[in-house]
Amino acid sequence: MTGFHADPSALEALARRLEDTAAEYRAAADSLEAPANPGPPPIATALAALAAEWSGRIRAVETDFTGAAADVRTAAKAYRTTDTTAAEQLGRADG
Repeated sequence: MTGFHADPSALEALARRLEDTAAEYRAAADSLEAPANPGPPPIATALAALAAEWSGRIRAVETDFTGAAADVRTAAKAYRTTDTTAAEQLGRADG
């Protein structure tokens, strides 16, 4: 034994938390808009550009959380598959 222990259920719970966090970032990006009628056209243009940049950066963080959740979920599945295969092989060896 290597002393390494993986807990697929804990990994699934972590994936759900990461997905929830991604959803919060998505909602924040969706709600970000330049204010209506902020003043002269140059100010409106600058605020729209700033809102678009912030939204893009927030969406990038959302994408990172979504990807991390998928990777953690994949790891949980791999550990479960490995455990199942090992148990089946052990059962055959004992049989």
